[in-house]
Amino acid sequence: DVPELVLDVPFKEITKIYAKRDEALQRGVLEQGIDDFVKGKIRLDGGTIPVKLRLKGDWNDHLMGRKWSFRIRVRDGKQLYGMRRFSLQNPNTRGFQSELMFFDLLKQFDVMSPRYRFVEVMLNGDSMGIMALEEFFAKELLEYNRRREGVIVRFDESLAWSARDSLTGEAVGWGGAFDFYRNARIDAFGSSRIAASPTLSKQYVVAEGLLRAFVDGNLQASEVFDVDQLGAFIAVADFMGSWHAVRWHNLRFYLNPVSLKLEPIAFDATLQDRLGETNSVTNDEPFVTRLLGDPALWERYAEVILELARMQNDGSMKVLLRETESRVLPVLQTEFRMLGHFPIDYLQARSDALSARVARAEQLGGTEELLFHFKPQELGQYPVFAHLGLLSGDGVEWLRVETAIPKDAQIVAVEWVNSATGERKAAVEAQMLPLHLPARGIGSVPRRFDLQLLELNEHDALVSWTLEVSARLSGRNRIRQFTPARIYPALQESPIPNISVEALAAYEYLRLNHELSRVYLHAGEWNIDETLVIPKGWTLHAGPGTALLFAADASLISHGAVFFKGTAERPVTLGPQPGGSWPGMAVVNATEKSALYHVYFSSTRGVVTDTWTLLGGVNFYNSDVLFKLCEFRDSRGEDALNIIQSRFELVDTHINGTASDAFDADFSSGSVIGGSFRNVGRAGGGDAIDISGSSVQVSGTSFVSISDKALSVGEKSTMNAEALQISDVGTGAASKDGSLLKLRDSVIDGARFAGLTAYVKKPEYGPATIEAETTELRNTETPVLAQTDSAVSVDGELVETRDIDVGALYETIMKPGLR
Repeated sequence: DVPELVLDVPFKEITKIYAKRDEALQRGVLEQGIDDFVKGKIRLDGGTIPVKLRLKGDWNDHLMGRKWSFRIRVRDGKQLYGMRRFSLQNPNTRGFQSELMFFDLLKQFDVMSPRYRFVEVMLNGDSMGIMALEEFFAKELLEYNRRREGVIVRFDESLAWSARDSLTGEAVGWGGAFDFYRNARIDAFGSSRIAASPTLSKQYVVAEGLLRAFVDGNLQASEVFDVDQLGAFIAVADFMGSWHAVRWHNLRFYLNPVSLKLEPIAFDATLQDRLGETNSVTNDEPFVTRLLGDPALWERYAEVILELARMQNDGSMKVLLRETESRVLPVLQTEFRMLGHFPIDYLQARSDALSARVARAEQLGGTEELLFHFKPQELGQYPVFAHLGLLSGDGVEWLRVETAIPKDAQIVAVEWVNSATGERKAAVEAQMLPLHLPARGIGSVPRRFDLQLLELNEHDALVSWTLEVSARLSGRNRIRQFTPARIYPALQESPIPNISVEALAAYEYLRLNHELSRVYLHAGEWNIDETLVIPKGWTLHAGPGTALLFAADASLISHGAVFFKGTAERPVTLGPQPGGSWPGMAVVNATEKSALYHVYFSSTRGVVTDTWTLLGGVNFYNSDVLFKLCEFRDSRGEDALNIIQSRFELVDTHINGTASDAFDADFSSGSVIGGSFRNVGRAGGGDAIDISGSSVQVSGTSFVSISDKALSVGEKSTMNAEALQISDVGTGAASKDGSLLKLRDSVIDGARFAGLTAYVKKPEYGPATIEAETTELRNTETPVLAQTDSAVSVDGELVETRDIDVGALYETIMKPGLR
């Protein structure tokens, strides 16, 4: 039972594909161009999806026979299996079933990977047979992996493909000067989307800054990367012998916008070319060698290696991998009849060798020494002579130059060029040129030069000018021109505030218990004039009568659990100093469950810095929490409370007065018992409870004066709600985008738009469902509104559906306020 994709490409468009393939076969590699995409459409299950497509793949194994590889973009807001960008390729290029086996093993450790499945493809009436459909790096991949939208960065490998200094004599640069992560540019997927979004642009600066900080040696691996996930990724790749997945040019990193750490996205294991011996894949990859030099990362790597060895020895590894294989092998064998089971016997030898390696390292008291070797470069045809970047700093523009090739070079001119007239103006002082660039040994640290650029006058600044750099190899007359791209500097410290335990001792309102690793807040009223940070491994405690008054730019950031226990008469309060507001509080990656009783939060506006943006006034990320008898008042930001990737309980907790949303749960699970939500969304839009990718129980809660939705259930969430009192709202309850809402024994009174509504906002998730029982809908002009294909049932009776223009809905009635 394999779905069939019928790919139709008009003759004029397919001839461009043929020409590109012929060119690649002559060159030996496929070189992509910006105009390679052509238009077509995919027919599936009676529907038609408009697409753009081009050939993909680097080597020509992607172009052989009838199974050509394609990169596909879905157009016009459509989607295919929840994806808008994906690839089709010969299953052999990814090792048939082994790619899925690799991904499923990584899922045991919450390491991200693209969706991957098998389909039959027809191209213009000709069968391509069974093909592998692999998701591309876009926001849908992140959402599927329960992550917020963000940026994905990588090392750009294009210079290695453009160079002609390969040791093997091939017309590429692998094994040459540019086959090295420290000699590659950093870029991002979806650059146009990032440029169009101020939030994503800000995140990209942080993502590039973090990765560059590790490359330059400014920050340790554990300060840049998510240690748990990256350590697990390297361990699984090593265990399976996937050297290809950890090669520098195959690494993809997602900047988690909450933790501000880079998380790996696994990709292209190529287990058909695995290491079958007992060698470690890490010893031949300099980037991974540096990573494992960080004790924290080595500890996580070693921990996962031993867990994988345990699974191998007790047989659970075989069960897991064979279960994955059993789902797809029969499908593949319908075409690849000689394809057998993936040979997993080699894993025992690898498991034993890697376990012994970890044991040796423990005996030595740390990480094992890791070695790698570079081979000398022989040829020398280079796409660039140096890395060039435009950099802002100290109120001026700089040209950053870094050596790149193992030959001496010179920069002979740096000029502003008028794109309209061709006029040229000097961009640096004449005495700075020519700039000699010494040869850079392969694998060595670059020499860096920063040249201050001359400013254009006010008249010229109004015209489009481009910076052009002219350079040549020393001793040669041929001069080549290059256009520098905008780059961002390496970060000098972690973007999330941190502090030493010793520094906390200076605060008069704190008491430290080193034996228990606890920080206690003294009772009484305290002015907090700068951000208070609780370091990892410590917990924060406060008792009755503790009042913290924060300055306008002061937050509370805790890397450990918080235990605030007030009473009804003497609550714990967190608010602004008189007459103002404050950013709020964030608990990040706490290993214990936080507990807050009788805690009152007021006048938060969201934790926002130059590098960090949290939507909530109170935020819990990857940190379980209980709120009991707490209150949130006068929230002035996006969310009063935002819980992400955590388990939570809200018991008899009240949120009153918000500019936008009250409670937002992303990729979390928990319950809201009792309590109330009042006066939500005074800025012109706001939901009381808004969940995405979550599973939530709501019981006995009241909702009064909600500008938008009392319940908003989205992005494949489930909510079971009962005994609710909902009045004076825009919409009583909405289920959207593949979600299910079950509502019973409740009252919705006075919904201005609709009592219940189900619809699709994001097509990749599909239709939504509401099942309502014994629920009264009063004083509502439209009791139920169900979009075509979605479903709303009331006491077992399906409500008639109709077409809804959801885009227009969110531009008018449901238009967000602060978003």
